[in-house]
Amino acid sequence: MIVRLAKHSGFCFGVRRAIQLAIEAADQGTPVFSLGELIHNPQYVLELQEKGIKVANSAAELHNSMVIVRSHGITKQEYMMLEEQGNTIVDATCPYVTKTHNLIRQANADGYPVVILGDALHPEVVGMRSFGNPDTIVVGPEETPPAQNAKRLCVISQTTQKLEHLNNLIRMLLPNVLELKVYNSICIATSLRQSSSACLAQDSDLMIVIGGRQSSNTKMLTKVCAQYCPTIQIETEEELQQLLPQGIERIGLAAGASTPETRILEVYNKILKINGEEDLATSIQNIPLFKEESC
Repeated sequence: MIVRLAKHSGFCFGVRRAIQLAIEAADQGTPVFSLGELIHNPQYVLELQEKGIKVANSAAELHNSMVIVRSHGITKQEYMMLEEQGNTIVDATCPYVTKTHNLIRQANADGYPVVILGDALHPEVVGMRSFGNPDTIVVGPEETPPAQNAKRLCVISQTTQKLEHLNNLIRMLLPNVLELKVYNSICIATSLRQSSSACLAQDSDLMIVIGGRQSSNTKMLTKVCAQYCPTIQIETEEELQQLLPQGIERIGLAAGASTPETRILEVYNKILKINGEEDLATSIQNIPLFKEESC
């Protein structure tokens, strides 16, 4: 059995930065709260709680506390509430997400109604929309946008969307708009994860995507890989015993941007154990990487 890992798997820059800022805040010895789960990985969130980083469900319950703004960002109203209630704010919003907030504000100031491509219920998109105006709308990747009467329009994407979905939305909007301004706000890390995972899936009999079930970018990786070979998504190695089919020769691994290296290593070693191998990997560097140039 050959088991290979897609390049660019695991923590992205924004998630790694958010975790580092949260741990540094907790090391000061004062209670620390993240507004919502810091990352979409339930197992790692529990590990952070053991380090003193608790999860708060709403800004209204936080007063005079140390608050971490997670990598997805929060709404403009939540930020104002945190300040008004005397909290010390550590802003760990991913810079790519912060950029979308600024672009939406500027587009509105310049007279462009904004269409956001993304999941309307995702925390990142909820935050993005709050920086717009009443004309700002969200269109899902599988949805048809409402008819537009505006002469000018601005399109901005959730950072974890597929470029294909952005192109589809543009094609639907362009015939009915005189001036269409488009910002490709899909982050580089997301694009690299999707392309490397797709390459590996084309050379695999089975893809295993590791990451939280609520993680938008992990779910997107699963959809991308499923276009080329059978694909399963798991959160932990404990799910493998029942899900791993027999007779598989080439297994590909991919991991979302909120999946720690330790989890990837545990899944890899579990596959080796199921296959009867005893020589396990001691670090993620021991896992063979797939060479994308063969794609």
